[in-house]
Amino acid sequence: MLEVSNLGVRYGRHVALEGVSARVSKGEICVILGANGAGKSSFLGAVAGLVGTEAGTRIVMNGKDVTKLDAHLMVEEGIALVPEGRGIFGELTVAENLRLGSHARRAKPDAGKMLDFVYGLFPRLAERRRQLAQTMSGGEQQMVAIGRALMSKPDILMLDEPSLGLSPLLSKELFKSLATIAAEGFGILLVEQNARLSLKTADRGYLIETGRIVGEDTAPNLLKDPKVMSAYLGDAAAAAAH
Repeated sequence: MLEVSNLGVRYGRHVALEGVSARVSKGEICVILGANGAGKSSFLGAVAGLVGTEAGTRIVMNGKDVTKLDAHLMVEEGIALVPEGRGIFGELTVAENLRLGSHARRAKPDAGKMLDFVYGLFPRLAERRRQLAQTMSGGEQQMVAIGRALMSKPDILMLDEPSLGLSPLLSKELFKSLATIAAEGFGILLVEQNARLSLKTADRGYLIETGRIVGEDTAPNLLKDPKVMSAYLGDAAAAAAH
C-alpha cells in the first residue's frame, strides 16, 4: 500500500536521512524505532509531504508515485499524520475538531460513517463532543488528534510519539485502540518512544541509526534485539536483552 524507497532528507549540511526504504501494508502496524535524533520524525514528515526530500527519493501510495505532492494532496491520497504534540485546535470543540478532518474530498462521502467509527472507538469523545479540546486531559486530546486523522478516511495512519506524556495505563489503552484501527484495515506507521509497548502491538518494525535503516524484522524478533534496547535504554539493557 505504502512503499518508500531511497528516501533522503537534508537540513542544510546535515543529512537527516539517507537511502531509507520501508513499506506498510493494509491492516498492518509498523513501528519506526531509534534513538533521539536518528531521523524518525523526519521520516514521517517526508512521507506526509511536510519535509522536502532529496533527489532519488520515491514514495508510492497504492501504486501511484506521490513523491513530490504537497501535504494536503498527500491527505487526498490516503496518508494522514498525527504529529507529536497532537496539533489539535484547543479553542474548538471535540466535534468541530473532528469535522475539520473530514474536509478532504476522499472523506466527504463517508463522513458520517467515519464519525460513528471514531465515536465507537473513543466513546469519551462522543460524551464530550461539545467540550473545548483545550480543557481535556492529555489522553483525551490524543483521542481527538487520532479521531481527526481518521476522519480523513486514510489508508495509512501515521503517528509521531502517540504515548508521549501519557500514563502507562493510558498508553496501553491507546495501543489497544491502534490494534482495533488496524483490524479495520487501516495501515499504521508510527514512531514511538515506548519500544516495548509498541513492539508488543506492532507486526513489524524498522530500526534507524543516524539516518539509515540498520534493521528490519518482525516485532517479536525486534523486541529481543539488543540493538533496539540499546537505542532506548542504554548498553546495560542491551546486554540484559542479549
